[in-house]
Amino acid sequence: MEVETIIIKQLHKPDLLTALELLDRRMTLPYREKQHLSTLSKGFEGEILFDSLMESYLNSEQYLVLNDLSLVIGNTSIQIDSLIITSDTILLYEIKNYEGNYTDQASQFRTEYGQDIVSPADQLKRTTTVFKKLVNQWDSTFPIVSHVLFINNHFFLYEAKKDSPFLFLPQLNGHFTSINRKSFPLKARHHHLADRLLNECEKELPYQRKLPYYAFKDLKKGLCCSSCGSFDLKNSTKVSRCSSCGYTISLNAQILAEVRSFTFLFPKEQLTCNVMYEWCGGAFSKRRIRAALSTAYTVEGFAKSSHYVKKLEEGNDVSR
Repeated sequence: MEVETIIIKQLHKPDLLTALELLDRRMTLPYREKQHLSTLSKGFEGEILFDSLMESYLNSEQYLVLNDLSLVIGNTSIQIDSLIITSDTILLYEIKNYEGNYTDQASQFRTEYGQDIVSPADQLKRTTTVFKKLVNQWDSTFPIVSHVLFINNHFFLYEAKKDSPFLFLPQLNGHFTSINRKSFPLKARHHHLADRLLNECEKELPYQRKLPYYAFKDLKKGLCCSSCGSFDLKNSTKVSRCSSCGYTISLNAQILAEVRSFTFLFPKEQLTCNVMYEWCGGAFSKRRIRAALSTAYTVEGFAKSSHYVKKLEEGNDVSR
C-alpha cells in the first residue's frame, strides 16, 4: 500500500506576499513593490507546483521534506525552497519559475531582451556552502546534492553546461524515479537531523519593514472578494456573493475575512467595531459586525476603550 511522503515543514505563503496582495487591492502600489509582488507571486506558484509534483512522485515514507527553510549561520542567512532527506543524501532545491528564453553565460543569465541577471547557480553554490558548514557542526556525514529547478514548462536555457546543477521540468519524473530506486527506510538519525533543522529555522522577518508606506485613511474601504480581489460584492440576508467571479461565502465569514485583512496590515492597531464598520465601507451594520466578531474574538475594556482580541483554543491562536 502506498503512503504519502512525510512533509515535516509545510509550504506556506510568505507574509510579505500576503501583505502586498492585500495592499494591491486597496491602494496603488509603487512600481518597485508592484514588480516585487509579481516576482513573489510567480515564485510561490512555482513552489506550489513543485510541492504537488514531489508528493506524486515520492510516494513513500523513505523521505523527509522541509519546505521554505530560513537558516542563519553566524552572520549569514540562507533560504532553501525545499529540502529532502533520503536514506543516504540531503537534497537541496532552488526553485525558479522563469519564463521565456535565456542564455547561460557563466556567472549570469541573459534574457532574450538583453537583460543580464545573476545566475541562480551562484546563489545555489553560496546556499550549499553555508548549509554544509551548519550540518558539519553536527557531525553529519550525509552528502549534499543541490539543484536549481526550472519549474516552468515555457522556459528554455541556451548553452547550458552539461555539468550544471540545473534541472528542467521534463526531467523531474526521471529525477525522482532515480531517487526512489536508491532510497531505503529512514532511521532515527534522519528524523533527528530534520528536528535539528526545524529548531534552527528562523521565523520570517517582520514583513512590515519591507512594505511601502500606507495609512488606514488612504486605503480603499469596502468588501473585497477573497477569491479574485474584486470589490463588486452583493450581500443577501445570509451570504456575500462576488459579481465578478461568483465566489460565495456566509456574511459572518466575509466579515471575519475582512477582520483578518485589517489585523494583518495593522497588527498594532486595536480591533474595534467602529474600525471594522469603516473598513467594510458600511456594508454591514455594527450589530452584525459585533455578532461575527464574538464568534472568534473576545471583548476587552469598557465603553470607548473596548476592543477585540483573538480567542485562544488549546493554547493556540485560531485566527489564521
